[in-house]
Amino acid sequence: MPIETYNRYSRWLHWLIAGLIIFMIILGWRLEDEDAGRFARFQLHKSIGITILFLSFIRLGLRFAYKAPPEVDGPKWQMAAAKAVHWGFYVAMIGLPLTGWAMVSASPMAIKTVLYGIMPWPHLPVPASEQAHDAWEAAHGILAKLITYVLIPLHIGAALKHHVIDKDNTITRMVPGLTPKPLLNWRWIIPAATVGIAIISGALIFGGAKPETPPTSEAVTADVAPVEGIASSSEASEMVSAVAASEMSSLSVTAPAVTKWTVDKAKTRLDFLTSFQGANIRGRFSDYSADIRFDPVALETSSIKVVINLNSVSTDDTERDNTLKSDSFFNVASHPKATFEAKSFTKISETRFVAKGKLTLHGQTKSFDLPFNLKITEFGVKKVANVTAQADLDRLGFGVGSGDWASTDQIPADVKLDFTLSASAVK
Repeated sequence: MPIETYNRYSRWLHWLIAGLIIFMIILGWRLEDEDAGRFARFQLHKSIGITILFLSFIRLGLRFAYKAPPEVDGPKWQMAAAKAVHWGFYVAMIGLPLTGWAMVSASPMAIKTVLYGIMPWPHLPVPASEQAHDAWEAAHGILAKLITYVLIPLHIGAALKHHVIDKDNTITRMVPGLTPKPLLNWRWIIPAATVGIAIISGALIFGGAKPETPPTSEAVTADVAPVEGIASSSEASEMVSAVAASEMSSLSVTAPAVTKWTVDKAKTRLDFLTSFQGANIRGRFSDYSADIRFDPVALETSSIKVVINLNSVSTDDTERDNTLKSDSFFNVASHPKATFEAKSFTKISETRFVAKGKLTLHGQTKSFDLPFNLKITEFGVKKVANVTAQADLDRLGFGVGSGDWASTDQIPADVKLDFTLSASAVK
């Protein structure tokens, strides 16, 4: 009895791989969208690419293990074209993941790959340089265009021509029972669902609003300093020196008792804003401790100490967070904490102050001035303090971002700190 269809394993793999390829094409078109899901889409693109690579090898093995149905009769040029498209798909299905894998491996940025966020994946042993990366990227792009604009249209067009015009069994070898008449056969649900689900999933997965634009230096100045030109902690230090001298001269001989504040973590956030490959990113730290003893009328005895657990960093992407924790950035294995401690304060206005202290990050301790706004509200015997603070932090000054990550082409040197704090005290 002659073989009329491909074996069931090949048929299921055909539609699974077809759906994944269409999904990857749509996802690839969205890789440059600068929204909150961009990084996650890149990671999923890599994960599914490796999956397609393995499925293609399995599909190729089944092609040799099971006898295929006989070729449909036709002109020699048509048969040659069919074979060229058929093997062209194998070249693209295997070549695309391999060139993508090589492209990531050749990147001087040394970005770690974790398939589906759980399985670490090694790099290929290829030279790492900008030139090698660009070469593999060009090859990847050529194969992507080949499969998208040549192979898929030819494959679909030829299959429909055979089914609708020639009325032969070409499509039925992959969809048994799909007869040419009637044309609207329920078995069309297989190819239709494959294409529809792939397109919708690729268009919607990991979508998100465009991330909030990091505040500019001018915006920070307007919020934390009444004097034009105070845009960073170092500039703030210079501009308030005269005010500091005035404060010291007006101190009382006996300073009032300082107030100890208890932080309300439900209303407090320690955020930072940066960007990666042009896409804005907002991250945060959720685990920290704060010892705050502060009173606007007792600055000389006030103090602040905040200790942040860098392992608690979150940017809403597991793989990116793991990169931040690695030795290329925070290196939490050796330097798990960041500490800001200040015992000197300058009053700029009734609600604006500068904490002049020391920041310890990545094993380095440097002077760091933090301008902040303070509003204290009294409710009977209870006082509530609301604080907002913004400042620029030079990550490279603390050695955060080593090796190729020290380049500012992908990630800027300045990181915007954006803190909101709520604390209470009893009078």
